[in-house]
Amino acid sequence: MNTKINLSIFILVGSLFFVACGGDAEKSASGAGSEAKTESKESGALDADLQAGKESFEMTCASCHGEKGAGDGAAASALNPKPRNFKAPANEWKNGPSLAGVTKTLNEGIKGGSMVAYKHLGDETIAQIAKYVVHLHEN
Repeated sequence: MNTKINLSIFILVGSLFFVACGGDAEKSASGAGSEAKTESKESGALDADLQAGKESFEMTCASCHGEKGAGDGAAASALNPKPRNFKAPANEWKNGPSLAGVTKTLNEGIKGGSMVAYKHLGDETIAQIAKYVVHLHEN
C-alpha cells in the first residue's frame, strides 16, 4: 500500500513540476469586470476571461482533468480518487459545479482526495479557471 501512495505522490508532484515548468504563460489582464460574456455558439470564440481561464486550465489542470475536463489527463490513471469529469452530474461534485463551488475547490482543494489547493495562483487566475470549468460543465 505504501508503494501505491508513494507512486501516487511521485506522479502528482512530477505532474505539478511538469505543469509548472511546461510553458511560458503570458497572462492577459482583463478589464472586462464581472459582466463577462459567455462563449458565442456561432463563432466558438471565448471572451477574454474564458480565454485566460482556458490557458491557465491547460497549464495547471489538464494534466489531471484532461484537455476537455473529462478526468482523463495524463496523470489521471495514477490518482485515486480519479480527477473530476466536469460533465458529471452536480450531485457528484464535492462543492458543486457553480462558480462559488469551483472557486472553493481551487482555493482549498478536496480534503482526503488528490485535488490540491491552488490558492497560490491568485484570486484573478482562480476566478478565470473557475469560470472556464463551469463553462466546460455547461457546454
